[in-house]
Amino acid sequence: MRAGLFVKATGWPVLIFKRVYLGDNQKVFGLVKGLSTVTLFLLCPWDACCELLPWSLEKIRQFIKELWFVRLIILSFLAEGRISALWGLVMSVSKKLVPSSSASSSDLDPLLKDLTEKKLSFRKNVVSLAAELKDVRNKLSSQEQLFARESQTRKVAETKAMSMEEEVSKLQKCLLDKDEQLRSSTHSTEQYLSELDDLRTQLSSTQVTAEASAASAKSAQQQCLSLLKELNEKDSSLKEHELRVNKLGEQLDLLQKDLQARELSQRQLKDEVVRIETDIMDAVAKAGSKSTKDNELLKILSDVSPRNVQNLNNLLNAKDTEIARLREEIRILSVHWTNKTKELESQLEKHRRTDQELKKRVLKLEFCLQESQSQMRKLKRMGEKRDKALKELMDQVAMKQPNGLCRDSKENFWENQGFKFMASMSMLVLVIIAKR
Repeated sequence: MRAGLFVKATGWPVLIFKRVYLGDNQKVFGLVKGLSTVTLFLLCPWDACCELLPWSLEKIRQFIKELWFVRLIILSFLAEGRISALWGLVMSVSKKLVPSSSASSSDLDPLLKDLTEKKLSFRKNVVSLAAELKDVRNKLSSQEQLFARESQTRKVAETKAMSMEEEVSKLQKCLLDKDEQLRSSTHSTEQYLSELDDLRTQLSSTQVTAEASAASAKSAQQQCLSLLKELNEKDSSLKEHELRVNKLGEQLDLLQKDLQARELSQRQLKDEVVRIETDIMDAVAKAGSKSTKDNELLKILSDVSPRNVQNLNNLLNAKDTEIARLREEIRILSVHWTNKTKELESQLEKHRRTDQELKKRVLKLEFCLQESQSQMRKLKRMGEKRDKALKELMDQVAMKQPNGLCRDSKENFWENQGFKFMASMSMLVLVIIAKR
């Protein structure tokens, strides 16, 4: 606060111009405002004092001017904080004013007495103000100490705040890094989820193909079983046919031997009959002219011999026809059995081929099963690795997002037995399709 002070003394003017920064001394001015009327005169401006005392007496005006001068000095000293100098000045002014007041006491009104009394009270008030100023100074010193302490604590707090700001910046950098990691992890989880969806669709399609392949495998197994039964039945029938063929061959051999024996016997009979006839004819011819009995015998022989020959020829023809018929039957049977044997041999070859094909298929299926088992092991290993990776990702996400949704209540899809079974079946079907 700036104050310009113009002071008039008795007989000579004195110009005092000062710029004062009051600060906390405003409290002193607040205390001065609550004093008596003299202090009001001292604290009010010059024009206000002239309006309050509009008398014609120049002494009163001079006294008021002196009071105005005292007011200015007091205010200047109060502004500078020099209370002891103010007290000395007040004492000097009072000494100057007392003789002047005693000299003119006979002429002045009783108002001057009141003014002197007020001056005394003003002195007392000034003393009290000096004491109050000392208290205020003590308070100001204590406040300055508190302010110094507060400044020190403020400096410490500022250093702490700077360190906290550095830590906050570091934490912000860490948060940014973690946000980037979270984004990458969320992106990877989204990719894994898309892959899981693709795998689910593939599993559904492979499940359908696996069911179809399982049905075809069951039908193939049933066909194999039926073929094996037919093979066993045909093997048994072939064995029976072989036995029958062997028996028929033996019978044919016996019949051929009988035919050969009969042919030999017929030839021998013919030869013997011819020989006997020739012997008889020779004997008859040698006998010549014997009795009539011999002639009758010759007649009988001549009659009987052609009959016997005819009968023998008939018998021989019948036997020949039978032999021819038997030969035809044997030939037909031999042709029939040769055809049957050829058919059986062709069927045996077909069955052997089917057996070989079935053996090859069984070997292929065993090889496919071994490959599928190896693929299943590889898939299990890959699934375990993916499970570990997913668990690590879920743990990282859970550590980075503690307030996120809790997904531990749900069962892990990778650890489901149905998923493992479906994956194994799908890989088996894929291996079989690839082999085909």
